[in-house]
Amino acid sequence: MTGVFRTVRSFSLALICVLSGTAVPGFARARTPFLGPVAKPTCQPGDRIESGVDGELTQAERASGASTRPYNCNLAIVGEYAGQGAGHQLMWYGHCAYVTTEGYEAGQKGVPPLRHPGIQVLDVSRQSNPRYITHLDDPASLYDWEDGAVNSRRALLGSAESWMGEGPQPAVSFYDLADCAHPKLLASIQLPDANFSAHAGNFAYDGRTYWVASFTRHRIYAIDVTDLRHPKEILDWAFPDNEPGSAASHQICHRISLNQFTVDGHPPDTLLFCGMVGDRVHPGVYRSGNGLVIYDVSQVQERRPHPTIKVISSFYWVNGYVGIQPDLAFIRGIPYVGVGDECGSGGCRYPSGAIAACRAHLAPNGFERLIDISTLRKPKLAAQLTLGVDDPANCARTEHDITATMGGYGYSLHDCTFDNPLDAKLLACSSHQAGVRVFDVHDPSHPREIAYFVGPAPPVPTEIDPGSLLNVFQHVAPPINFAWSKAHSRFVWRHGQLYLWVTSSHGGFYTLKFENQAQISRLGPIPTPGNEDYQD
Repeated sequence: MTGVFRTVRSFSLALICVLSGTAVPGFARARTPFLGPVAKPTCQPGDRIESGVDGELTQAERASGASTRPYNCNLAIVGEYAGQGAGHQLMWYGHCAYVTTEGYEAGQKGVPPLRHPGIQVLDVSRQSNPRYITHLDDPASLYDWEDGAVNSRRALLGSAESWMGEGPQPAVSFYDLADCAHPKLLASIQLPDANFSAHAGNFAYDGRTYWVASFTRHRIYAIDVTDLRHPKEILDWAFPDNEPGSAASHQICHRISLNQFTVDGHPPDTLLFCGMVGDRVHPGVYRSGNGLVIYDVSQVQERRPHPTIKVISSFYWVNGYVGIQPDLAFIRGIPYVGVGDECGSGGCRYPSGAIAACRAHLAPNGFERLIDISTLRKPKLAAQLTLGVDDPANCARTEHDITATMGGYGYSLHDCTFDNPLDAKLLACSSHQAGVRVFDVHDPSHPREIAYFVGPAPPVPTEIDPGSLLNVFQHVAPPINFAWSKAHSRFVWRHGQLYLWVTSSHGGFYTLKFENQAQISRLGPIPTPGNEDYQD
């Protein structure tokens, strides 16, 4: 991992910096991937559409106050619960939604206090009337980050105490969701291991293991929750120096998920997918790989004594930075992982990062990729889901949109969700200031954008929503004339109509309706009541 990864000066070739296996550089396989950008969607009459390039919130829209109203294309607002803003995550079970807030930040450094700190529990049995029921405020739920997860097979919600994503106190909590609107606390414990430091987490599909990744300590933990009242840590894994994810490799395993279905002969819960943060030198130049790493965790799943984690393969790119959570789905019977970047090729400082990426003819914002993993040892790129705002060809119009007081993400990706992981046709991606973008991915060689929703900025630009991340802790200062979308979205079928549950930093929780139902019907999505097989 000590070699330097260098950019190709053409954007269309910038992605081809791939590692197959664990160490040997190589190129993607023969079939030509779709490199983007996708075309703008055709919206409905009356939709409030963006005026800039696809995905852009223009300086004029910010300055005039136009950004205080939502933008929508083919998605109409049905219901809303604003609360005091929304944080990193949206989770769900049955007719309930679980919206995280930033309890660590509230009440400090000018951030107002939260009336309902922790995870907000909403009853969404009526799409038009999301209702606050209660909130979860034990230490692990009050200060969680990207570690919250729901397991539908056992009706569980798990969370870890994360304090700004670093987690110095080793608290974990687990709730019974049998009555989804009134979660029952099963365990809230302090783990004895002083090394435990939570950033991101996820359940195994069978619900017996809760996995946590540490951003600061280059570690992975596994907690056995077979006995829900007595969780116990069964693995504290420091990546070996010669493997991806270790401190010596100058990499960080950032966000994680597991395989809920068999892939290339590997049974469920035996693969761990990690969005990897590489060691970036300049736009397109890395000391270590940034992208996707796939690990074999079968020994943990099988509860072997002294289990080890083994690297199966890696797939890296140079036109992005900070790999985000990978998500598995089958499309036309082929397994794909969707994974992208939390920042653009120039890093997480704006506008300097966007400008530097543009000068290198690379993407100024992070975007989603579809990666074919039908052969696990040889992942291959299928598509880049870039918007117009990600395209270096549009840099003259977009590179100064995001100032230093708007935080470090720009229009970059955060979390994406497939509509049906067993037979995916649609993908919804939360993309910070670009809002939530929905793609038709039924043919990965020709993906299309079909809808978007950009949440509103606060009506008063000095207003700080304590539940959101838009505050001094995230290097955000007034005027706050934009919103962030960070969370996974939920596709929900009700009475033949497809809805989407989303969050936005100021507007909070929304239920949206797909307006062009004929377009959805032509894709022939196989309805699930609501993403039960989704891994988060």
